[in-house]
Amino acid sequence: MKTVGIVAEFNPFHYGHEYLIRTLKEQTGSDYAVVIMSGDYTQRGAPAIFDKYARTKMALLCGADLVLELPVYYSTSSAEFFAGGAISILNNSGCIDFLGFGSESGNVKALENIASVLLDEPEEYSFLLKENLKSGKNYAAARSCALSSYLGSDISVISNANDILGTEYIKALKLQKSSIVPFCIKRKGSSYDDVSLSDTPDIYSSAKAIRFLIESEGFSFNDPNALTSYIPKSAVDVLKETIQNSGHFAMHIDDFSDFMHFKLLSEKNNGFDKYLDVSSDLSDKITSHIAGFSCITDFTAALKSKDITYTRISRALLHILLGMTKESFSNYVKDKERPCSYIRILGLNKNASPLLKKLQECSSIPVISKLSDAYKALPEREYMLLKETVAASNIYDLVSGKSKINEFAKAVITVNR
Repeated sequence: MKTVGIVAEFNPFHYGHEYLIRTLKEQTGSDYAVVIMSGDYTQRGAPAIFDKYARTKMALLCGADLVLELPVYYSTSSAEFFAGGAISILNNSGCIDFLGFGSESGNVKALENIASVLLDEPEEYSFLLKENLKSGKNYAAARSCALSSYLGSDISVISNANDILGTEYIKALKLQKSSIVPFCIKRKGSSYDDVSLSDTPDIYSSAKAIRFLIESEGFSFNDPNALTSYIPKSAVDVLKETIQNSGHFAMHIDDFSDFMHFKLLSEKNNGFDKYLDVSSDLSDKITSHIAGFSCITDFTAALKSKDITYTRISRALLHILLGMTKESFSNYVKDKERPCSYIRILGLNKNASPLLKKLQECSSIPVISKLSDAYKALPEREYMLLKETVAASNIYDLVSGKSKINEFAKAVITVNR
């Protein structure tokens, strides 16, 4: 039995994701695909457009066999910690043979070479990096130039979003001394940040373009063909069912604006630099701009500057909103070889019971399918991480207007496929 692990957000699930799962299974000879998926919040510092249970069901109906949750401290972090947390879950599950991902280059060997340099930081590379930083380059540009000089080759792949993430996956595999084999396929479709929808079947539209469509004025799920050009029909049906049951359309960061405004007003006298990704300078800037707060999107734009990106500010504000502190984060990631030490199951293909059995037998960390069992199964640190992830999901449900705000009452999603 062979199994491929995939790290994803599926925000939302689309044809490109279906292609990724199918192709990785075929090319690695895997019987099953295990997905580590972000919960209700994503790496760009925003809520997922649909909740984790809807996205889990979409993935299971379209090729995934087991979906596990990436805790909120990792799902909303930089590429290094996003990858580190996800790889830790896969590595300690004891049932993964391959790590599969899509990349712009499709060149896993080049990514492995870069990952080795970034992990080991040879003296010559460190010197080149310092020299490039002294010349005035920002960190990304300085690192790229230093790597190119050190490796003696064009490493332009490091500038591509999925290649960067792939490099971090491989680096995490090496750091955690994993036997999992990295395997990548060339990305087939629009670029990660392309907001235009593709009208060509073989060119998959990006998740960002699909989110823009769903959030656009006049969009309606009542049109049966509104999304089926970009999202598999079974996944579209899940979205329609989700909206009918919840009465809420799609989540946007500005839905959290009142909650955020209250948080900022109530804590402004103490500052915000205790929160993850918030420097003292950014904290002061946030405090000075509170009087002009109207919505999170406009507030983020007002805080943006040359030395701090929009995404970094988005993450910082989300961490304030969810009460995610530097102290807690340092506790969760202090063991870099095993940063995440529990597995939470979100969904399962019932026909993948041999996979579930192997996970339960081989995992070196606790496997949680019922939250009510977590208190007895988890050590204090892991239980606190789970509780913070649950609390973040309860906030998501509260803002979305769900009638029941109780993560403990939700069951694992199961499908027959």
